[in-house]
Amino acid sequence: MTAETTLQLGTETSTVLCVEDGHVVLQQELPLGTASLARQWMRHTPPTPLDIEHAIEVTEDVLMPLAAKLARTDQLQLSSSGAALILQGVGAVPDAVLHLSLDEVEELFNRIAMVSQGRPIGHEALPTEPEFYAAMVIVRECLHHLRFGGVVVLVSQAVFLKRVSLQVAAFSNLVHATSDENALLS
Repeated sequence: MTAETTLQLGTETSTVLCVEDGHVVLQQELPLGTASLARQWMRHTPPTPLDIEHAIEVTEDVLMPLAAKLARTDQLQLSSSGAALILQGVGAVPDAVLHLSLDEVEELFNRIAMVSQGRPIGHEALPTEPEFYAAMVIVRECLHHLRFGGVVVLVSQAVFLKRVSLQVAAFSNLVHATSDENALLS
């Protein structure tokens, strides 16, 4: 069985998509995005420890109900505008595919925590946009609470469009299968 879980990390909302053997088994919109989380909780630039703690609490509340529903995969695939924020934040080129282990995400998050506690942002070479901090909170909490060993950050438009078309095809197959089952039952 091949399984893949993708978080399409958007600005206002995000979508979790789980595909097993080419079939969509879970597609769930989350009321959680980089801009909405930043607007609600990242009130300082850079965010304070309290800003980050509030953002973590909100993110945990949204993510915890998903834990039992997800197919277990080692890596979380991250795409969309939130992925671009992270790539830009770590200085990667726009078409890069970035692989980060849980430990590497924690290391980056520790740098964010040091900046939130007063370390000059220039010492850590991190962006100042609150949306970057929100993206990192969401990714970190996904890895922890949904038990992923790492994240693959995808931003290339060609890669993204290919993945979306495969996911749409898989979803279309699910819809047709459901329609066929309903026809048999009537």
